[in-house]
Amino acid sequence: MLPGLSKALGGTAVSAAQAKELLWGRLAEGGHVVLMRHASVASGPGSGSALLRDPSCLRERRLSDHGKAEARALGQSFRRRGIPVGEVLHSPYCRTTATAHLAFESGTPLAELTLLDALDPDDASRHTATLRTLIASHHGRRNLILVTHEPNIVALTREHLAPAAFLVLQPRSGDFEALGLIGIHPSNQ
Repeated sequence: MLPGLSKALGGTAVSAAQAKELLWGRLAEGGHVVLMRHASVASGPGSGSALLRDPSCLRERRLSDHGKAEARALGQSFRRRGIPVGEVLHSPYCRTTATAHLAFESGTPLAELTLLDALDPDDASRHTATLRTLIASHHGRRNLILVTHEPNIVALTREHLAPAAFLVLQPRSGDFEALGLIGIHPSNQ
């Protein structure tokens, strides 16, 4: 459990399963930010480049069949729990676009969610700063969904996420706090 959820619970010890359900409960309240890594991608020869941005998606790394199942399971989990979803923003890369559309049936590309490893360091720093501001300023009854890449998530939170996993972030006074992590597995959502 991340320190943010522990603080939100008044330091109460809970099991991993309880922590996960508590996080889903927080999401059901709305007003949070979901910072998500795209679902699993195909790998090996002919699977495309991880850094290349190709709008046709022919030369870019794409979701594997397992990744498509992860994205669908993710969306089903949100719908089954009645999680209020507001804006869904994603990196312009094909794998993040597919994750957003398979999970939430919508999404808008946001340049600031572009894979940081494909940018020069100054642009990467500007993108990260812009995302920090976006996350910190989120308010409302719905949750903001951000679908991006692991390096971007590490730059924002120092957390490494598995494919299709996400952090629940709580905007706070011009900053944000990571409350916890939820991983989605198609076989046991």
